[in-house]
Amino acid sequence: MSLCLIVASFGGVANADTGASPLSGLPGGEGKPVVMVKYGNSRPDRPHYNLNQADLIYVEEVEWGLTRIAAMFNTKFPSVVGPTRSARISDLELLEQFTNPGLAYSGANDVLLKAIRKSQSISLSPSDRSTFYYRNLSKVAPNNQLLRLASMMKKETKVGAIEDVGLVFNAAPATGGTKTKYFQASWSSARVSGTWSGKSWKISFDGSLHRDAVNKSFLTPKTVVLQYVERKETNFGDKFGGKTPLLKSVGAGRAIVLRNGQSFDGTWSRPTKESGTTFSFANSQFAFDVGQVMVVLVDGGAKKSPVTLKQRFSYLRLRR
Repeated sequence: MSLCLIVASFGGVANADTGASPLSGLPGGEGKPVVMVKYGNSRPDRPHYNLNQADLIYVEEVEWGLTRIAAMFNTKFPSVVGPTRSARISDLELLEQFTNPGLAYSGANDVLLKAIRKSQSISLSPSDRSTFYYRNLSKVAPNNQLLRLASMMKKETKVGAIEDVGLVFNAAPATGGTKTKYFQASWSSARVSGTWSGKSWKISFDGSLHRDAVNKSFLTPKTVVLQYVERKETNFGDKFGGKTPLLKSVGAGRAIVLRNGQSFDGTWSRPTKESGTTFSFANSQFAFDVGQVMVVLVDGGAKKSPVTLKQRFSYLRLRR
């Protein structure tokens, strides 16, 4: 769905404060390690453990039109995370912008395992750090594997420190966008949606409002990005014959940034695998709100947009 925007630049763009995470602008992340945790995101995988503590969350399409979550932890390492599931090829391209990032996952097929071993990522799978993984016996495998992340990171020596990935943050309210109260991104077997609460986006998966397994709290990112990327077929897949798409996070394309109850239809650019990503609106780099960020990777080549936005007036008409 195309948007009619009031084109106005967002002034006052500022880098994250000293000591803040380059992933969220939250205090306490600078100089600390960064770890990607792969969460399952089918119905049996939920509820998630401490997903709401991640600085940056990627939602990725995998086989059969399902999604998985790549959650980046930097300012906080919760006691427990998961359920952890297997890695995908798109994860490695996302991680190439860091030096020696951690990758916590349940496993992968042999071809992808070789790619992980050759990458600069530090493998933190049960094969590498078995002491810190355990099963939630109230659920059935493979949707029940949890990781004691805080305990692992207290002893971890190989994972590198966080680096600048091109994002900027400013807590001042953004202006110049289109008032938007709701978004939804859909695949053949999955949906992610969010409703503006007045302070943040309240996230639902497959139509169910997300509540954390630890304390039943909501998942409430301050900024959501609908990043249109090239979707490429690969030779990777699951044991049932499903093919894994590669979602190209290197390149350039359209990006709809949602913050402060508005949508900003702009662009993204990541020229090389080593570089970070710049998000722009009205010919200026655009700042995210300080707080958790969710990036939803959607197919930029789809004939029909997988994204639905309900703007202010259409939203009100629907409620009458």
